[in-house]
Amino acid sequence: MPEQTLLITFIIALIFSAVHLTAPRLYGLSEKYKKAVVSFSGGVAVAYVFFDLLPAIQEAAVHLRFLLRGSLDEIPLSEVAIFGVAFTGFLIFFISEHAALHSRRRTATETGQHIDSVAASNGIFVIHFSILSLLSLLIAYNLRFEVQTGLLQAVLFSFALILHFFGADRTMEVHHRYLFNRYGRYFLSIMPLTGWSLSVLFPERQSEAAVFLAFIAGAVLFNVIKDEVPGAESGEPKFFIAGALIYAAVLLLLLWMER
Repeated sequence: MPEQTLLITFIIALIFSAVHLTAPRLYGLSEKYKKAVVSFSGGVAVAYVFFDLLPAIQEAAVHLRFLLRGSLDEIPLSEVAIFGVAFTGFLIFFISEHAALHSRRRTATETGQHIDSVAASNGIFVIHFSILSLLSLLIAYNLRFEVQTGLLQAVLFSFALILHFFGADRTMEVHHRYLFNRYGRYFLSIMPLTGWSLSVLFPERQSEAAVFLAFIAGAVLFNVIKDEVPGAESGEPKFFIAGALIYAAVLLLLLWMER
């Protein structure tokens, strides 16, 4: 890996780690502007999914076929297999989210407390946290390939995912409270640097990284739908639209300049 790419990806991984470490405090500082921040983040994430991640999934189909050369032809509907990877990412995060909600509802019913006052069980925390940690690691692992595409692409990739991490960490704080603030965020802050280290140790794994990106797309898409797309009462549509249009315009301009 070229030294410049090594340095840029390390800096971005450090920023990801800092976001994980400070997200609860940053969210507290932004409480006054919570709806606007969440809505703008949602707009950016939606544009990122449709103009960057989904096209990347199509390109990743070639890499999946390379990894499963010979055996993929035996799989029914093999031409959409890569979308199955994205669907798996979506479904895993859907299950973990609803497991946390179910655990909190059960605890609230048993104790007579309001659901906002209780956390999910320790076992659910381990599962939920492990899935988010894996996502953070895979995103950092893919940094090298984004930087090799171009510095501006890497900046846009990083910006969208910083906002995504911000929302995902807030979800962990809501569901798991003490465990996440006391322990989880510190461990989670290690994951981007771990992913970066793996990309240094295994720099030739481009096909694996492309398939991982499909999984990331599914996970990000779920979190966009769950948290970041504002509802009629919980969001600020004008900030959502602004985030979506601004980010989409930048991506489209970049694509046009590359032609």
